[in-house]
Amino acid sequence: MVWIRAASKHGDTVRADLDRLRTFLADVGASGPLMPSVVGLRDEGEGIFRYELEEFDNGAVSLAPRYQVRFDASDPTQISWEPYGEHSFKSWGVFRTSAGVDGESQLEIETRSEIDVPVAAVMAVLVEPFAQSSMDEVTEGFLAALKRHAESWNGPEDA
Repeated sequence: MVWIRAASKHGDTVRADLDRLRTFLADVGASGPLMPSVVGLRDEGEGIFRYELEEFDNGAVSLAPRYQVRFDASDPTQISWEPYGEHSFKSWGVFRTSAGVDGESQLEIETRSEIDVPVAAVMAVLVEPFAQSSMDEVTEGFLAALKRHAESWNGPEDA
């Protein structure tokens, strides 16, 4: 078993005022499931959420990530999450928001993950580029879905 690491950072302009965008992002029940490959998200209380992702199988590696994260929205300019508990998949990240012009806002997502995969350590150099590509794809997809939904979101009743 070896830990594979990947990180990604992407940003975009969102046609939503800053307060509405921040409220949407802090509503993990509405925004969290928009991450590509999420098949389940459960609020476990106290800012802790349990994610279940689609099973992944590329012929060499097969896994079905299940993990917990703790969200921190105490600083509305930086809503962050970090691993909670011990899991073979771990995710860290932050949504950074700032005011734009004419009712728009800037949204940046920075993510980092680690996964313990059943491959020999010498194979890590072959697996990591695929993990990085996948992380970039997921982060870009998450940003696009968040943008699309935040621009039409009217509050928690929209979830």
